[in-house]
Amino acid sequence: MSAKAITFDVWGTILPVEPAIKVVADVLTKALGGRVQWSSIYSFVQDERRALKLARRERQEFIPPTYNLYRIKRKLKERGIAADFDVYEVQNEIDEAVSSLDVKPFQDAVEALRAVRDDGYKVGVISNILLWRSRATRELLSKLDIAGLLDVQIYADDVGSVKPSPRIFEMALTVLVGDIIPDVYVHVGDDFYEDFVGALMADYGSILVDREGRYIKREYHEAVPCRAYIVRDLKMIGVITHQIESCETR
Repeated sequence: MSAKAITFDVWGTILPVEPAIKVVADVLTKALGGRVQWSSIYSFVQDERRALKLARRERQEFIPPTYNLYRIKRKLKERGIAADFDVYEVQNEIDEAVSSLDVKPFQDAVEALRAVRDDGYKVGVISNILLWRSRATRELLSKLDIAGLLDVQIYADDVGSVKPSPRIFEMALTVLVGDIIPDVYVHVGDDFYEDFVGALMADYGSILVDREGRYIKREYHEAVPCRAYIVRDLKMIGVITHQIESCETR
């Protein structure tokens, strides 16, 4: 085969997102002078994150995290909370907190990254950004020795586009393999719409990691023959990539 490429989502696929959400709540609670309980801020951040993700999915447009933080500040004020913090200072504090997280990557994801590299794949990540900027994720991946397993990192603020738009997948592929048309390009992620459907919309292979069993109960499911798969654990990635490769050689 002339070229094989695979990309991974970051948050929820390689790294657990919950610790990052908690530090956002930590920073906001501090910025509000402790006048609001942490648990209330945490619930508020979770609600806003869901609303922002839904809006992003529908519009497929990139909104900078600082703009989203302005929205959060406005929403807090609408609730009668004196949110007088400087948005840019708080954004910097959130980025610093996320980049310094004491977090462990999912072991199955680390093993999958190593396996596909050993199997000759060009490997990248494609990540949307919402409440912290891409530099925080880049620094964290470097700190956790994940960056060394990657050939490229593509973030929404690099492209001005977000998953599930095909544009961001196409950009990642171009950076990974240049003008070569790869025999295989697969994207792996945990979000059904942004990752799974997004890759399919771009006409690429797709693997949805479903660790909590929301979509399947068995080990893996071939949703679309030779194109789309759902797995409970990324230890299955070698089996699936080899199956996709065998489809391409028929």
